[in-house]
Amino acid sequence: MPNFYHSKGVVYFTDLQKERIIKSGDVRIYHFKLDKTNQLFEKGELLIEIKKEKNNVFHIQADDSVDDLLILFFLHYSTQELNYIGGDGD
Repeated sequence: MPNFYHSKGVVYFTDLQKERIIKSGDVRIYHFKLDKTNQLFEKGELLIEIKKEKNNVFHIQADDSVDDLLILFFLHYSTQELNYIGGDGD
């Protein structure tokens, strides 16, 4: 299970089967939807939206309350790793 660590001891990890990211410590559960626009929600509230534009440029909109590490974590998994699940490994 992939995860990211924060210097303050916070760990973000993915639960791909349930399409969610979980934050340790002050436990929070974020659900995501991956499509032309990738979105991350907490309790139904949209926190992060990522759209791919021309030439592999990504437009990111995030709520001011969202931790920068969570934004980077979601950007990474929504644009790279999750696109290759089930692929041939190339």
